[in-house]
Amino acid sequence: MRTAALPNFRKLYGRIEEDLDAGDVVVVHLMNNYNTYSFSGKKKLVLSTSGWLGGKNDFLGAAYVFVGSSSIIISIVFMLLHVKNPRPYGGDAAYLSWNLKNIS
Repeated sequence: MRTAALPNFRKLYGRIEEDLDAGDVVVVHLMNNYNTYSFSGKKKLVLSTSGWLGGKNDFLGAAYVFVGSSSIIISIVFMLLHVKNPRPYGGDAAYLSWNLKNIS
């Protein structure tokens, strides 16, 4: 088992791919494969749901969608600005640092 970064953590054991109705019975067989008695650790079984963005909290998924959409919009704006006002390729060699007479 890999060491967790925080004292309270969850590790995914499995997934139930089918929908459960009210009153359905879920049978879980547990085995003590990792001893937690030496450091007074606790084990708990948590049944949780996940939304369409994953996880129990939709904020992080929504933040990813917002940042990704913003990046696409900003890149389109920069592309349109470049098409409207293109930067000339090449340039004047007189502005190179080794061609300048007085470097301030």
